[in-house]
Amino acid sequence: MLPQIQFEGRVVADPELRFSQSGMAVAKIRTVATSRKRLDDGSWVDDRTCWLDVTCFKKQAENVAESVEKGDLIVVTGKLQTEEWEDKDTHQKRSKITCIADSVGVALAFNAAKIMKAERQQPASDPGGEDPWASPPAEGEPPF
Repeated sequence: MLPQIQFEGRVVADPELRFSQSGMAVAKIRTVATSRKRLDDGSWVDDRTCWLDVTCFKKQAENVAESVEKGDLIVVTGKLQTEEWEDKDTHQKRSKITCIADSVGVALAFNAAKIMKAERQQPASDPGGEDPWASPPAEGEPPF
């Protein structure tokens, strides 16, 4: 079981939207999770900054890529996961902790947002894909 996390942070670069070989949308967001402030000689200064990348999948990935941009303050709920790879130059193993997003939203503390419902796609199991109730029956055809 992966640890659950919820945090607020600034997006530091526009989300990158890509598609897997199977056609699934994947969006990556580079975000600042926390930037603490501390009092130093009577003035507030930035202390530690925690950088955390966020990965979104499927329709959420497409919506994030369309709705979120650099500088936005977002709220993320998801699960922490370790990504591992080998550095191409030094051939050393590297790792970082990322967040696999369950939900991403724009924080409304300093901004206003207008919600636009995403269009739903027709389920693959629907034969024909047409709504029989969308138009009146043809002349001479019984309604049922």
